[in-house]
Amino acid sequence: MTGLAHTGGASGEAARMPNAPHFDALRLLASIGIVVLHYTNYVEDMPQGRVLADHVWHFNLFVDVFFVISGFVITAQYLGRVGSARDIGRFLWRRLARIYPLHLATLAFYVAIALLVAGGYVRVDNPGRYALSDVPAQVLLLHAIDGQRLTFNFPSWSLSAEMVCYLLFPLMALAGLRWPAAVIASAIVVALVLTLYCAISGAPPWPDWINKGGALRALPAFLLGVALHLYRDRMARLPLGVALLPAFLAFIFLGWALHPLAVLALVYLVAIAAVAADEESRLSPLSRLGVGRWAHLTYSSYMLHMPVATFVVTVAGRFLPQTPAMRVALVVLAAVLLIFVSIASYRLFEEPVRRRLNAVLDRHRPQPLAVSVTVPRRVR
Repeated sequence: MTGLAHTGGASGEAARMPNAPHFDALRLLASIGIVVLHYTNYVEDMPQGRVLADHVWHFNLFVDVFFVISGFVITAQYLGRVGSARDIGRFLWRRLARIYPLHLATLAFYVAIALLVAGGYVRVDNPGRYALSDVPAQVLLLHAIDGQRLTFNFPSWSLSAEMVCYLLFPLMALAGLRWPAAVIASAIVVALVLTLYCAISGAPPWPDWINKGGALRALPAFLLGVALHLYRDRMARLPLGVALLPAFLAFIFLGWALHPLAVLALVYLVAIAAVAADEESRLSPLSRLGVGRWAHLTYSSYMLHMPVATFVVTVAGRFLPQTPAMRVALVVLAAVLLIFVSIASYRLFEEPVRRRLNAVLDRHRPQPLAVSVTVPRRVR
């Protein structure tokens, strides 16, 4: 999240949290899980691929990990700093400076393909993915509210969902400063209302919502992340960190057999345990492995894994033998190439553009007046 952020992957947060090895490791592993889920689609018509697809469908809830992490990190950075219209504007600008450039770049890649399709120059198996009528919603980050279909770089729906959370964050921050319990209550109420709506209307379980209602799906997780930051000191006194590895392994290996709501509860437990483990300064296999050092690539890999797969598996694959072994080889090649593309994107595009956009904002920031104060000598 991250873009979370998301924050990891979906959230798209660039900065790593200090002394948060479990959080960093978790968002990187969540990004890898999303890549595995989507790359499995390329081999699901094979017997082994079908078995894999049946056992990783629940990896889509890794996005909710991004939402929780985003709520936590955004609160850590901006609590008490979004109290005025100017502060809110600065906050939103900085969030857009992080997530928007890469979103536009990947959107442009797929729009170029859509124009070739519209002109009859290329054929695609899924023309609905390249509907040019969806471009305005994508540009305005509205495609997780009431999108008609998954189009273009479809994982970007989570950016739209996070943007809704960012717009609501000043209210969350105000409540968090005055009535922190209200943040927890809000998360519970939203989750219960969504659950009741699905039960009464017969709608699909809300943890599966993406383009239609994805923004609502993100709210409980983001609120949970806000609450985890508000109550992090209390969590340090609870032995919840010990549950991190068992809960994570249970999600990976047993989640496919559970109802989406049960899997979501497990995901929330994983996020809660990660915060507790970091607050306790607990050592675990996740912290000892040091995988969190690559957490800054979460957003890059999340946003670029489908464009890389489109180029390698779909485009390049058309010029190669159409055999199952070749397709598996191309998927593996896409996964390896994604590592290098993500590193290049972060270093050469995302960070330079983010710094320049933030510099534009800082140039227009009112500078405090320098006031010279003379301190009188004490009379003896």
